Amino acid sequence: MFDVYLEEKAFEKASVHFKDHASKRLEALGFLVGGVYSFEGKPYVMVEDYVTAENDATAVTVRFSRDAFRDLSKALSENGAVIVGWCHSHPGYGCFLSSTDLRTQKVFFPEEFHIAVVCDPLKGEWKAFKLSQAAQEGREEDYKEVSFAVVRKK
Repeated sequence: MFDVYLEEKAFEKASVHFKDHASKRLEALGFLVGGVYSFEGKPYVMVEDYVTAENDATAVTVRFSRDAFRDLSKALSENGAVIVGWCHSHPGYGCFLSSTDLRTQKVFFPEEFHIAVVCDPLKGEWKAFKLSQAAQEGREEDYKEVSFAVVRKK
């Protein structure tokens, strides 16, 4: 059993977004939406979609543009799913959570089920992370890599 399942549709949407931005040497960002479920007492996250809007990006930073939240709000209300985390790219830098990423995770995605997925589209690398138990309790700023799989919806 994996900690996170990404539906192929969400994975492909994020991949296209990240590759497009990487071709311009830019990072990219979006929300992961879906649900939290349990199997035999073990929780897991199902990512059903990747939702994004206009990004303000450089080679080493990314955020949503000022006008993006109007578009995000519309997309999320049409989707009807829960934000289970976020996904962003580190083109050419590998997959990890920077100190800025970790701060973002702690402030905006502090729930035990929230995930952060990082992609390096130039290396073809993907990793998923969650805050460690210590970070959730405020004892230290740390994170852990969690298992994930890309799945096809029948």
